[in-house]
Amino acid sequence: MARRFKVHATRYVQEHAKLYIYTIVLIFVGIIFGAIVVNALAQDQKVELYNQLHGFITAVNDNQLANSTIVTWDSIAKNLKMVGLIWILGLSIIGLPLIVVLIFFKGFMIGFTVGFLVEQFSGKGLLFAILAVFPQNLIAVPALIVAGVAGIAFSLMLVRSRFSQRNLPIYHSFLTYSGLMLVVAVVLTISSFIEGYISPILMKLVTPYL
Repeated sequence: MARRFKVHATRYVQEHAKLYIYTIVLIFVGIIFGAIVVNALAQDQKVELYNQLHGFITAVNDNQLANSTIVTWDSIAKNLKMVGLIWILGLSIIGLPLIVVLIFFKGFMIGFTVGFLVEQFSGKGLLFAILAVFPQNLIAVPALIVAGVAGIAFSLMLVRSRFSQRNLPIYHSFLTYSGLMLVVAVVLTISSFIEGYISPILMKLVTPYL
């Protein structure tokens, strides 16, 4: 069973290699763009963001963060909404560009967050980002890349079915697409537990020095 799954997964990645490359590049472009936008912010905007960040850091130091269970379930709800939205968008031809926007926005938010932390706290800000942002995103970002590729691929198949003279296996592809989205949802749930229970512990290692 495991071997069969590995074979199917390998074949799927090979068939959509160009889409994976495109989506990975899109994420990195979003990260770079997000970091650049930090420098374009007005001073009053930076002050407002810094005050919010300072309040969050103070809450971490004083153990006043929201309960880990609440944070975890909020994160699960957010991630499942994202996967559900990508799944729905992939079922329509017009949803394809919106999937691209969602993937880009995810990269943008990471780049903006890390860029702002580094600008405000230099090396310590980078360390904080590594401990606070990266742990869950090391799982979440690859999962969203898989979801994005699956959504784009299925949407493109619907486009081809409109103009193709052949009968494409839409039903089989739909089952594969939906099953893959369920796997992504499970993986993102794991990342939510990391965000809720592990990241706060890691953040406390560096916040006293910010």
